[in-house]
Amino acid sequence: MKRLSQTLGLLSTAALLTVGVASAASLGIGTGKLSAGNHAVSGCASAALTATRNVNNSGDVTAVNVLSVPQACSGQTLAVTLENASHASLGSATATVGTCTGGCTVSLSGFGTVLASNLASYAFSLTAT
Repeated sequence: MKRLSQTLGLLSTAALLTVGVASAASLGIGTGKLSAGNHAVSGCASAALTATRNVNNSGDVTAVNVLSVPQACSGQTLAVTLENASHASLGSATATVGTCTGGCTVSLSGFGTVLASNLASYAFSLTAT
């Protein structure tokens, strides 16, 4: 009798485990927010952006002028980060690219106090709004 109860106990445990695994295997993900695949992404600027800076009498950068931004970038947000030689951020600003014919010049200000002598490079990004 003891052997029969042990066998029934093992069988019922195995049955419960099988039901648990089968239930987990049937779970579906229904959020639709994560997927995998390939898609070509094209940007509005096909060439590298260039910039000049305005400096006040104290040696601080007061504005950055991004030159020849393509007309296709109109309406996008342009972000510029001023970087030192170690590529650490010294300050950043954003502006919306306006409509223009040919290449646009976008002027950005509001970088805070950044000495022009510490500025080694610019980092640009364009984001569709």
